[in-house]
Amino acid sequence: MHLTHLRTLAAGLGVCVAIGMFACGNGPPGGGSSSPTACNGSAAVSSLGTATMTIQATDNLVFVPASSNAAVGDIVEFKNTGQVTHTVTFLDNNDACLTDGTLAPGATWEVKFTQPGTYNYLCTIHAPNMKGVIKVTGSAAASSASASPGASPSASPTLGPAA
Repeated sequence: MHLTHLRTLAAGLGVCVAIGMFACGNGPPGGGSSSPTACNGSAAVSSLGTATMTIQATDNLVFVPASSNAAVGDIVEFKNTGQVTHTVTFLDNNDACLTDGTLAPGATWEVKFTQPGTYNYLCTIHAPNMKGVIKVTGSAAASSASASPGASPSASPTLGPAA
């Protein structure tokens, strides 16, 4: 009888593991195509250049500012100014490459935008209220043009992932 209980327990555990593996899967979310899509920018920990805009992730569980404007080629820095860990997760289909796993207290993370568009992001730990949006204007061709001598550099926003 004791062996029967162990077999039943083992079979039940096996079914649970199988369901968990099936549910987690390894494909893209939403059942989309697994073919790579172009990323709308690049992300790094404080290595993309000089940030022209900083977005703070605060202990009040908000991004400051919550709404920002940037130009193609701008670098936006995310900085955790509090004591609570946050994330910066971009919500649009091909912007996952811009997502930071965690933004530890005091850490910064940068994002450089290479395509115009509206970029919605949130902290997955403190969602749905901790969210923001960056509207990027301009064109990729304009960002690659060199500045004329004597011209002052234009401001560029910077996003930063956690260290």
